[in-house]
Amino acid sequence: MNIRKMEEKDHDFILGLSSRFNEFEFMSWRDPEKMDEAQIMMAKEAIQNPNSIIFVAEDEFNQLLGYLHVTTMSDYFTGVEQGYVSSIAVAKEGEGKGVGRKLMEKAEEWAKSKGYQQLVLNVFDKNERALKMYQQLGFEKEIIKMVKEI
Repeated sequence: MNIRKMEEKDHDFILGLSSRFNEFEFMSWRDPEKMDEAQIMMAKEAIQNPNSIIFVAEDEFNQLLGYLHVTTMSDYFTGVEQGYVSSIAVAKEGEGKGVGRKLMEKAEEWAKSKGYQQLVLNVFDKNERALKMYQQLGFEKEIIKMVKEI
């Protein structure tokens, strides 16, 4: 498996994968159509931003298997800069092949190269598959957002 920086030819693949972010159950008040629209918008913004750092994973036959978008954020409480995994998605063809793990290793490598002490991400609580992978990679829950419909 090869992980490389995004090229222009990868744009449609990345936009197409944005729907994978919504393949689990959301809270009842979230509109699935609006969630799809938001994911596509975020992917477009990442692709169009010249400062974006997007990596794609491909197999030995150049079949695209997934992508990773990383950026920098500052911790709200301390102001310390951290590496941030803005998005990571794996194509169905890449499931079970370690693509997600390899992309997360790339995220760690990138964050270390920037001198960051932490790599952070957000994940929906009901995205159990992603949560399990992140926990296996050593990520810990820190802040939990609570929501009550009223």
